[in-house]
Amino acid sequence: MLEFKDLKDKVKGVVVVMITPFKEDYELDEEGLRKLTRFLIDSGIREGKGVLVPAGSTGECPMLTDEERRRIFKIVKEEAGNTVPVIGGCNHTDTRTVIKLVHYAEEAGLDGVMISPPYYWKPSEKILLNHYKAIAKETKLGIMVYNNWFASQLDIPIETMVKLVDEVPNIVALKDNSPYISKLAKMIEVLGDRISIVNGAGEPHEPYASLMGARGFVTGEACLIPKTCLSIYEAEEKGDYHSAKKILKQAEPLLNYILEAGDHLADYIVKIKAGLNIVGLPGGIPRLPLSPADETIKSKMKKLLDEYPLPELWKRS
Repeated sequence: MLEFKDLKDKVKGVVVVMITPFKEDYELDEEGLRKLTRFLIDSGIREGKGVLVPAGSTGECPMLTDEERRRIFKIVKEEAGNTVPVIGGCNHTDTRTVIKLVHYAEEAGLDGVMISPPYYWKPSEKILLNHYKAIAKETKLGIMVYNNWFASQLDIPIETMVKLVDEVPNIVALKDNSPYISKLAKMIEVLGDRISIVNGAGEPHEPYASLMGARGFVTGEACLIPKTCLSIYEAEEKGDYHSAKKILKQAEPLLNYILEAGDHLADYIVKIKAGLNIVGLPGGIPRLPLSPADETIKSKMKKLLDEYPLPELWKRS
């Protein structure tokens, strides 16, 4: 477990928001979660190159019980050890519940926590400050703020983020999901020397976010194609943006299909899980109210994975 002052430099690279595999009866697939964690580490997601984030949005956190999150934190940390930083998703609209989840993260030995603004009612600046200050008083873990505008109805303003960093020392990182890359650039310009800022919008904003100073990018797709995502980051790290763009172009058919707008913002989770099942990894099914992939999605994902041109551990020689 890292104290908050130690976490900032470790939040970099491919920040993998892990899916949560469920069995056909919707129960947590604990062995599947262990297998997925090992797969990501074996694919190169390690300290200095990446971070694991269990129980985030891609992990269907709104559908998890508090006790399930506790178990998920424990399992992922047991498998990861000190090989890669593990930052637990502690998103909830009730501050007291977030504090409980943060204590579960401490108990499991996690390296930090990712916390969104409270949602349901669009939060004001005062509510944001109340939320993060109350949580910070209860932990020595570093906090990665999760600017998840789609849930909180708020794209955290730069001036508000500055206040949070000024007044809450535990805040050492920002997962910035702002849909506006120009705002991300300004956020990095203002705060990039004080906290680690990663591109929360993922592959669609790469390699441009890296060029602007983002220290990595957040991705659910890396559950399925971690080596690809790692090769993009490694090219960016060397300043070889031409190679990064070339890799992204090769991965584009699969990425575009996973990320394309569907009936629901969470459709990408359904596709990632279907893809994992196809290649023999533990995806399982999503929890209600989401529906498992239908035959059209499965067929399209199988075709894209059969034709996938880049190296991954699941690829057949």
